[in-house]
Amino acid sequence: MLDADIIVTGELDEHPATPTVWLVIDVSTTVDASDVERALTRADLLRRVVPNVIPIVAGDQLVDQARKRAEAERVVLVRDGSLTGWDEAIEQWVVAA
Repeated sequence: MLDADIIVTGELDEHPATPTVWLVIDVSTTVDASDVERALTRADLLRRVVPNVIPIVAGDQLVDQARKRAEAERVVLVRDGSLTGWDEAIEQWVVAA
């Protein structure tokens, strides 16, 4: 977990009844499939001690294989200041209170 690029915690405005949510973010200039895998692995490790952990990858460029893997695994993509897959990730990774 100490190798994670960014770990953030907070509350979701759109789900006020949900307790704390954790974001595990892998940042790369070019996001490839290994970045998606790292985000998933680190989120899984954190999920062993706290619920509601969302894996995220962020970068300037995106390899098509990474996009496909992120969509399949419901990993959030951050690129050019926009989020892709946020609602799907919440549906997958956040337990409703």
